[in-house]
Amino acid sequence: MTLTLSYHWRNLFVRKTTTALTVLVIAAVVGTFTWLLGFVVALSDSLAVAADPRKVIVMQRGSISETNSALPPEDFNKLMQISEVASDGQPLISPEMMVQVSLARVRDGGTTQANVAVRGVTEAAFKVHRNVKLLGAAFSTGAPEIIVGRKAAQQFQGLQIGQSIRLGFSGTREYKVVGYFSAAGGPMESEIWGYLPSLQSAYGRTVYSAASLRLADGADAAAVVKQIDGPAIQLEAMTESEYWQNQSSNVRFYQAVCYVLVGMMSLAAVFSVANTMFSTVAGRTREIAMLRTIGFSPGQVRLGFVIESVLLSLVGGAIGCAGCAAYLAIMGNTKDMFGASNFTTIAFEIHLTPLIIAGAMLMVAIVGVLGSLAPASRAARIQAIAALREP
Repeated sequence: MTLTLSYHWRNLFVRKTTTALTVLVIAAVVGTFTWLLGFVVALSDSLAVAADPRKVIVMQRGSISETNSALPPEDFNKLMQISEVASDGQPLISPEMMVQVSLARVRDGGTTQANVAVRGVTEAAFKVHRNVKLLGAAFSTGAPEIIVGRKAAQQFQGLQIGQSIRLGFSGTREYKVVGYFSAAGGPMESEIWGYLPSLQSAYGRTVYSAASLRLADGADAAAVVKQIDGPAIQLEAMTESEYWQNQSSNVRFYQAVCYVLVGMMSLAAVFSVANTMFSTVAGRTREIAMLRTIGFSPGQVRLGFVIESVLLSLVGGAIGCAGCAAYLAIMGNTKDMFGASNFTTIAFEIHLTPLIIAGAMLMVAIVGVLGSLAPASRAARIQAIAALREP
């Protein structure tokens, strides 16, 4: 003999106010958890896309990012002699200059600004960074034109095709947006690209910031990095994966904060569920006694209250996930984070994947079980005869 789910479901709504408050608490916890988990997963996925094992970033010795590196042409020329670099007639090495421009964000009507990376490149960049795909026109050689990463165009004002922004010292030159590009969802989609010599002239520079190398098939990246770091070349080299890990070292801090917040909110949800279930047990003493009298065992009574608690939690979880999805749909799912080392923003897109939703619902089911243990045990210990004699 078992209690039906419809019986447990009806009992959830006997105390409407208490149940509604508990559902709201759980929904708030799950909505926050879902958003934070989506944030961490989206950022991690964006950086994982950039981990091309055949790409090496070379900078000035001691530099921790491209923006604070200066690579003279004579040092760049040393890299042309590395035999492990891939070639299509010329070594696949991209000289690049990295600067920043402060732009207003779209999401808050331009009230806040952020530093956006501007990368000066040549035609070689599109052969080295093979995940970069043009979406429309490319900038013309020598012209004051730029192309914009897909996420940067979504996140910042003034980056739509046909619009112009001012670059160079004190914004002395106007550059027109002529196209977009994608980079498989990686960090480069947060950048602006322009023709290297034009941007060097605008910023009064004769040196590069860094160089990106594409290695030949079978080349040992660690050996190439060691060679570049060695006495013959004496530059700072690292794989692309290592580079982006360094730039996003604050990701671990964000993750820790997210987990602490979710842990604290989950604990509050457990107490809220327990409070609701204790109230339910107290108000249904005679009903529980009747169940015991007609043959239900203490274990069955205990299980019944656990089921009710889990159902209550799942309702709150479903509302929380729906609320998070609605928030992302209304406010936009493209967010950005300040880089730890290069002082520019990395934009990324939060998506509520089935795995994230499943993780949220699993968490809320655990909350329901934990919150029901003490009340369910109390219900199971109720003495049927004594309870029925109570007025």
